[in-house]
Amino acid sequence: MKINFRLLNILILLLIVGGLILIYPFIASVLDTALYALLPLIIAFTLAYILNPLINLMQKYKIPRWLGIFIVYSLSVLFIFYLIYGVIKPALDEIGSLTVGVENILHEIGVILNVDTSDVTAYVNSIVSDTIVQITNYFTASGGTVDAVWTTIIGGAVVVVVGIIFLLNFPRMRLGIRNYLADTLKPKTFDFVKTIDKELTNYLWAEVIIAGIQAVEYGGLMLIMAIFFPEFWIFVPLVAFIAAVLSLIPYFGGYFSILFTAIIIMTVPHAAYGMIGLGVFTLIFPQLDAYVINPKIYQTQLKLNPISTIAFVLLGQAFFGIIGAILSVPVQVVFEITMNFYKENIKSGLKKFNDTL
Repeated sequence: MKINFRLLNILILLLIVGGLILIYPFIASVLDTALYALLPLIIAFTLAYILNPLINLMQKYKIPRWLGIFIVYSLSVLFIFYLIYGVIKPALDEIGSLTVGVENILHEIGVILNVDTSDVTAYVNSIVSDTIVQITNYFTASGGTVDAVWTTIIGGAVVVVVGIIFLLNFPRMRLGIRNYLADTLKPKTFDFVKTIDKELTNYLWAEVIIAGIQAVEYGGLMLIMAIFFPEFWIFVPLVAFIAAVLSLIPYFGGYFSILFTAIIIMTVPHAAYGMIGLGVFTLIFPQLDAYVINPKIYQTQLKLNPISTIAFVLLGQAFFGIIGAILSVPVQVVFEITMNFYKENIKSGLKKFNDTL
């Protein structure tokens, strides 16, 4: 009897996948712990990967590499301190009024739909209140958050130090990897690796630029609102920062930014004019971003399918939370490049497999 080794290999692969699915609940906590333990290294490498083209550009203008790295990381650290002590902490004293915004929005939804939203309001407000307490405890190192604060400080120091080390050695690392891959891989595989490097660099830089544009748009909206409602002045940088972070979540980030801005606007009495302004903003800028600005910024040649992108985002969020949602599209970029590069090999392999059945 002749053994069909292709079918046997697929059966073994399915058994391995099934086994991993069965044992995942037992090792999920270990994987989460390992992920968060390595998160500073991942962030450090990602930042170095993003900043390396900027450092290379500075070198072209006769700025030594070490000096360029010092300038960039010094500005980054100063920005983080400003973010903490100039944006988030001042807003903490006023952020408690977010519950008022939540109540107003849910009340308006209830009036429109003619339903009782009191239970939903109580539930959402409890979540908002708990979040506010956790943030306040975190920034005051109270309520048992000392360990978390200390871990964050250590993690931030690791990100800075390791990121500097990565950037200092990036040219040598890239050259070494390039020479190694050129000697050990087939030409097509080598082109595949180069394409991944190029596409990921383009994608990451596009995300940075889009985050900056979103910050300007939403910060500008709140700035205009603050002219009519002085209570909003303190929230201008906070809304800009939140919009920049949420822009990293494909498809859903813009809706979350609009919702957060709406909650802020609804915290003041008689905020109908503010909501009208947000409505006009929603009609114009999301469409402008989606159909004009973002397509011009993205340099990638990949046309990511919206359905598959949403699936990657949902899976990333389900397994790894907000970090997984943000990292889902880079993973999809790598997946799409792989499929495009080796689609002929995959087709021929499937054809051979079908012929053996």
